[in-house]
Amino acid sequence: MQNTTNDKFLKNAKDPVIQAAAVLGVSILFMLLTKLTSLTGATEFKDVIPWTISASFLLFFVVLNSIYSLSSDDINKYWIRSIISYLCLAIVSGFLAYLFSSVAFNDAGTIRWIFYVLTFTYLVFLSILNFMKKIVAFAEREEWTAPKKRKRKNKKR
Repeated sequence: MQNTTNDKFLKNAKDPVIQAAAVLGVSILFMLLTKLTSLTGATEFKDVIPWTISASFLLFFVVLNSIYSLSSDDINKYWIRSIISYLCLAIVSGFLAYLFSSVAFNDAGTIRWIFYVLTFTYLVFLSILNFMKKIVAFAEREEWTAPKKRKRKNKKR
């Protein structure tokens, strides 16, 4: 019973939509915790902390999703689902960060550029890992034989 539960969990964890939903859930949890601690007066946070949390969990999604892309069977399907999941995650977490902080995206300072860099980095990560996967697949298909040895002509000096 335990083995099938683990297999089902790992199969679901490979889906980019589920990854994005899980990351969004944890991101909301952290935003709620910071808001609650601010409201109770336990500590004070800057107004942009929800934007920082959103960007941090976007980075987590970028790394997690890029690693799981190596184990996908159909890379094109995975790419489409991953990019749509990333865009939805970025938009929804950005909207929630705006709701929690009342700071607009353009007023969040450097966080705006962090979002841009994360998006570019995500596309680069996916491209590199896809290229690596194609190289490994090519190397596995290729039959390796020893190169032919040629006799060298000895030149007199």
